[in-house]
Amino acid sequence: MNMLGPIAGTLEYERAENLKLARSVPEDICDRLPGGLVQSPCWIVCHFCLADTLQRESITSDTPGFDKAFFDEFGPESDFAMARTHMNARFGSWSDAIEAAAASHAKLVDAIRNADLDRLLAPHPNERVRAWFPTLASNISYALWHEGNHGGQLRAWIHAAKHAGLLPTD
Repeated sequence: MNMLGPIAGTLEYERAENLKLARSVPEDICDRLPGGLVQSPCWIVCHFCLADTLQRESITSDTPGFDKAFFDEFGPESDFAMARTHMNARFGSWSDAIEAAAASHAKLVDAIRNADLDRLLAPHPNERVRAWFPTLASNISYALWHEGNHGGQLRAWIHAAKHAGLLPTD
């Protein structure tokens, strides 16, 4: 059975839930780091855009592109404190970044649904990431974990923000 449909559907559902959470965060505090957290909703949403773009380009192109500036701004070792500055420069505003995350994810989900299974089982086309993801299929499996991981971070951020008095408690 082809598992691409269920995987794409799960990713689609998880992103919708994550963006629902992001939309509940006011722009004026989207980059705050309450309770010792190091990743803000601002950084997480922009990081989603980066991850979607990298994964989609790997699936759809024999020579995936690499936007080093985008990776430096929102990659795993980026400066989290600069998230709002980079977000504003790249997307314009918090709401625009959220919409960009929705659009980039829709493109990724479409690429997964339409992916060639043989291509997914071949060696990952990007030599830099092949050590972590030997095939595109392994990269897609990671996408499921990645979405859930950062969704959990959004939930933790909301909890910490409520505890710090940044958001109203229910």
